[in-house]
Amino acid sequence: MKRICLSLASACILLLPVTAMGQAPATSSKSGGAQANKPGATATSPLDIVVTIYKISAGADGNYSKESAFLNKSVRQRYFSKSLRAGLIAMDAKSKKLNEPILDFDPITNSQDPDVKQLSIKPVSMAEDKAVIAASFFSHTEKEPTTVRYDFIKEDGGWKLDEVHGDIAGEKGSGGEPKQWSLRDMLK
Repeated sequence: MKRICLSLASACILLLPVTAMGQAPATSSKSGGAQANKPGATATSPLDIVVTIYKISAGADGNYSKESAFLNKSVRQRYFSKSLRAGLIAMDAKSKKLNEPILDFDPITNSQDPDVKQLSIKPVSMAEDKAVIAASFFSHTEKEPTTVRYDFIKEDGGWKLDEVHGDIAGEKGSGGEPKQWSLRDMLK
């Protein structure tokens, strides 16, 4: 089983495999390469950013029991778009004022009780200024994989995460496709 080493704050951490095959996702030089896999490097391509987010969320033991990368201020500052960060700050302030969470689950694992198995991260679409990356995985005893999609935009010369949306477990649309939640809709 291959493991990937990621340098965070000068600490080298061994993390879980990030695809069902137990290997890091393949990236092309066109999308920015696998820079996130090099110790000390910062993820620059949308694919590398999503891989990094899952590595951080998985933690050193790979069981997603620590704080999600979604809550990590450094991750937000480095990888989230300005408007997404502003929306999250406003949501957090509103949540404190109401004394109840507006967002009551982890968007990265699409759950309140993280359990990520057979993680597969793949590009869905890549354009000059927009990209979509999908992370699919199984949780607990689900028979169908959960998919979380990450929409990226170019901002200040780099790729920034601008939207997260995913499947609502057990709910289907009129065409039989999974119903979706949207982080941006929750921020309104």
